[in-house]
Formats: sequence, C-alpha cells, structure tokens
Amino acid sequence: MNIAYFKDMDSLYIELSPETATQAWEAQEGVVINLSEDGRVVGIEIEQASIKTNLDLLRVGDFPGEVHAVAGASH
Repeated sequence: MNIAYFKDMDSLYIELSPETATQAWEAQEGVVINLSEDGRVVGIEIEQASIKTNLDLLRVGDFPGEVHAVAGASH
C-alpha cells in the first residue's frame, strides 16, 4: 500500500494494490474509487484533499502497531 499527496494538484492517492485500474467509480464529487477488472478496489483518489481531509498531520504505519507522523503535508 502506498499513500501519495500531490501538493501541486491538492490530490491524495491511496494505492491499495499496484494493479492498473480498469474501472472507476465516483463515490461522491472528487472522491474516486479505482477498481480492477474483477471489481476489487485498487486505489482511492481524493481531489481537493486539503478541504475534504485534515492533512495537517499525515500518519502512516502498521496499525495498530508503530505509527510514523509526517508533518507539513498541508499547504
């Protein structure tokens, strides 16, 4: 799993699987669920992420294990 924030586009992408998406479903405006050919979720894209989420502190890690804080994600 990979999480990337593209500051210049204010877009957050959560890659659940490194597969190429063949389908996309817009769950709500600016929130896109990417699906594999057989319907599995492979990624989630959130446009205008700084408005729709709190990027002041992005935490990544093995939950409920160790968590690493990445400060300064928001603009």
